[in-house]
Amino acid sequence: MKMKMTLLAASIAMISSHAMASGGNVANTYQTGWGNDALVAQDRGNGNQTSNITQLGDFNDADVLQTGSYQEATIHQEGWVNNSFSYQTGRGNDAEVTQKGSYNTSKVEQRDRNNDATVEQHDVGHRSHVDQRGYRQEANVYQTNYYNESEVTQSGSDNTANVNQTGSFNDSTVSQNNGAWGIWGGDNTANVNQTGLVGNSNVEQSGNQNYAELNQGGLLNSADVSQSGAWNDSMINQSGVLNGAQVSQVGVSNISDIDQSGAGNGADVSQSGWLNISDIDQSGVGDMASVSQDGDWNYSDVYQNGLLNDADVGQSGVGNISLVSQTGAFGEANVSQAGVGNFSYISQANGAFNTATHTQTGAFNSAVTAQSGWGNNALVVQ
Repeated sequence: MKMKMTLLAASIAMISSHAMASGGNVANTYQTGWGNDALVAQDRGNGNQTSNITQLGDFNDADVLQTGSYQEATIHQEGWVNNSFSYQTGRGNDAEVTQKGSYNTSKVEQRDRNNDATVEQHDVGHRSHVDQRGYRQEANVYQTNYYNESEVTQSGSDNTANVNQTGSFNDSTVSQNNGAWGIWGGDNTANVNQTGLVGNSNVEQSGNQNYAELNQGGLLNSADVSQSGAWNDSMINQSGVLNGAQVSQVGVSNISDIDQSGAGNGADVSQSGWLNISDIDQSGVGDMASVSQDGDWNYSDVYQNGLLNDADVGQSGVGNISLVSQTGAFGEANVSQAGVGNFSYISQANGAFNTATHTQTGAFNSAVTAQSGWGNNALVVQ
């Protein structure tokens, strides 16, 4: 305790000396209860460094260190065993942390200039870590209910991460950077909304103006998005139980949309090239969909609402279209198209043991199969 008081006194002396020399730094600390600890260190005044710490309750710990100028940090803690650490360097960075409840932990590290981080935690056992480097990054984290964890890492410029966890036992990781686009990249956006139980989400984006949105409700759902390039867009909505979705997009202006509302469904999308579009809708049980598109202007649509359906779509080339719709039980569809302007349509409904396979190479081939009933099998190779 004596050591902590010595450090606090030293920091206050540092702040006061710089404030008198440059008229810039201001620090306000208010503590009540017992076992609280606050350390504020601001260096190189030159104006407008401000830190406000308010702690109410038990066992709280807050540390703020700001170097450079024009920094601002606000920490508000209530409850007990809360812990917060903020480190800012450069110019124009701003961090605001509000914690209420118990067992909360927040860590914010910002470097370079004009980065903004806001963390708000309530109730029991949440953890948040925000690490931002570069210029004009923005991270917003909101956590409530029980034992949610969030980690946001951003570098480059103008990236934005919004994490909203209002369920319990959810885990979110967001990583964004400019990648190979360098100074021409940035402005990537990730929006994560977890309202269910034991959800897991991971977003990795590299490049310019990529967008990812993950909405998780339900129970034990997982989502993984990886995008590199420019103007790629990924949307995942999960509201069932034990659903898994994975998206990988490389290139320019690719779009993926996955909706899962059943149980035990799996969706895997891989797209590379320009302007490829994939849409997967699953509302059944144990359905699996895999879409791989390599080329430009390819389109795939998979709809599954039955039991144990399996759809595997692979397209390479330019302007190919694949449509798959499955209902009933044990349906299986395999579509493989290579070339230009090929069209494939498979519909399997209200039956069992259905199998349809279309394999097309070349240009402007067309295959259409519709099956209903028992023990159907169709194969088209062109």
